[in-house]
Amino acid sequence: MFNKRIWIIGMMILIAVFTLPFTVFAQQTISYGQVVTGEINENNPSVSYTFNGNQGDTILARMNGTGEMTLDSYLTLFDPQGNFLYSDDDSGGNRNALVGPVVLPQTGAYTITASSCCDPNATGSTGTYELVVEQVQVPVVAPNQPANFELSNENPVAFFILMSNSVSSPITRAVVDVTNAPAGNWNINMDVRAPLGNSFYSSYIPPASSRYVVDPIITNLIDGAYQIRVSLYTEMPDTPILEPGQKIQATLSIEESPVTPITIGSSVSGTLDDNTPVLYYSFDANMRDLLNLVGEQPTESQPISVTVYEPSGFSVTGASTINYMDGSNSGRLVIDPLRAVNQGTYFIGVSRATYYSPDDIIGKVSTFTLSLRATETPMLQVGVPVTGVFDNPQQYEQVYRYQATANQTIRITLTSLNGGYAPAFDFVGEAFESPDTNIANINSIAPGKVVYEVTLYYDSVYLIRVRNGIFYSFEDVAGEYSLQIDVVE
Repeated sequence: MFNKRIWIIGMMILIAVFTLPFTVFAQQTISYGQVVTGEINENNPSVSYTFNGNQGDTILARMNGTGEMTLDSYLTLFDPQGNFLYSDDDSGGNRNALVGPVVLPQTGAYTITASSCCDPNATGSTGTYELVVEQVQVPVVAPNQPANFELSNENPVAFFILMSNSVSSPITRAVVDVTNAPAGNWNINMDVRAPLGNSFYSSYIPPASSRYVVDPIITNLIDGAYQIRVSLYTEMPDTPILEPGQKIQATLSIEESPVTPITIGSSVSGTLDDNTPVLYYSFDANMRDLLNLVGEQPTESQPISVTVYEPSGFSVTGASTINYMDGSNSGRLVIDPLRAVNQGTYFIGVSRATYYSPDDIIGKVSTFTLSLRATETPMLQVGVPVTGVFDNPQQYEQVYRYQATANQTIRITLTSLNGGYAPAFDFVGEAFESPDTNIANINSIAPGKVVYEVTLYYDSVYLIRVRNGIFYSFEDVAGEYSLQIDVVE
């Protein structure tokens, strides 16, 4: 039997449901070079587009905020299976997103998602935009083949490719010389992405400078293309980078750096000046090698900074002869132990250092000697205590070695011997145990005793890096400690 009342109630429910506000996140299809517009707001926080690409296509995706409210745009690229490939926030300059250049790994329908970064309640989280995905031809550069280019508000990024087989030295550098430098707050950032995925970056240079450098670029990692990106930016993101109609004209050069081999147990000397701002050295090491690297120079010379790069191209450690109390030259730096985490060729970069402005090194000369030998880090013996003192503000740590046997449980006891020391230490294992982190990190801020027990699973050398939990200055009492290792039965 038909019930009119029930029918009316049912229709009211349906009408209410279908008139509730809701958002449909449509996925639009676009093609190379097609400019689309859209808006990011509370009801539409992201928009996805699909485009068809072929394996080997080199593409560039740009998302620029438009309108009075400048959108802090954000782009994410997914492969045909929906796997994440790349994302970007501000690489397009002035809070605009830019992904690429990306060489597509397969043929299929890719997805590019437009959204905003990063706080949904912050200024720039909503606004209108233009988006385009382009297939591009990226210029190839090589040593002795400089490339001229322009940067502007409309085209704030330039891309280049450096093929590893075009260079003969394992280390090169990329140099951008600005041939016209209009006044303003613009600046240039340059980065180089290696085939393995690691990147090399330019150092910060004051705005409106005439030269920007990425040094080093380690080019013996793997055969392939190194992607160089030169981007224009400003630290005032809500204003145009340049005045209307202005362009920055520049030249990109690739310069090969000579590399001098140094063997363990030997020394080398060098001189740095404006014409030779960096010198490079190389040495071969086996995994688990523990080495000692010492840099010495006259105290009247400009201080030096030393950086060590492992075979994959990542920097692993560094030191400087700068006295950070007053900016003077201490005359000596020591990296010990310098631990070889992989087998292969390591590189040492030596450059002039300053405590103040980078301009302070202009016209200055640094002379130095580097020595590479086996580690001098003391080896701890079971049941035998050692003592130490922290009496120099520049002394960050005291390092000790311990030779463990597999499946051994040890007890580390670190004790304050006076009121100037608070126990603190890092316990470091082999790279295959903890490649980027310590096995243990112990900290305290008051004098006392700490006891730490751990089972060690490998026949290996472990490191104990003892620190002082109390900040020391020359007016304070020197911190004294006792360290002992015991085997737990």
